[in-house]
Amino acid sequence: MTETDGDGPPEDDLSVEPDCDLYRRVPPDHWRLVGGEFEIREGAFKNFPQPERKRMSVVLGDTLDQLERDPNSILPPGREDYGVVALKAAAVRAECQRVMRSRTDEEPAHGDVYGDKPPSRRKRLVPLATWVVYPTVTSQ
Repeated sequence: MTETDGDGPPEDDLSVEPDCDLYRRVPPDHWRLVGGEFEIREGAFKNFPQPERKRMSVVLGDTLDQLERDPNSILPPGREDYGVVALKAAAVRAECQRVMRSRTDEEPAHGDVYGDKPPSRRKRLVPLATWVVYPTVTSQ
């Protein structure tokens, strides 16, 4: 599937199975340590890097598996203060989002989650996300 000439977001790619993990990097601005526990802030699920396209970058777990890579491999080099969370494709679809494979030269497992993500929706995604790589805390 590919996005067409600006006619809007693509259709949902059903080749991404409902139980597929969608991995999302979480920069230090979007997590906090509270009582020794890591908490995800709702900003981790904003449409980024191009909010006007209503897309959120993810890394597709099924493709990572095919490439024999683990979620640690998606962290930016030298940024131990980043973490990785996983959402199931079914969970984002239940929030009126569409999932698309969007391989890039830099990340063959790249995908996008399309749809509006107002604060209320992002807050609903937070408890659905699971930490798979915790950030390294050097000072707090």
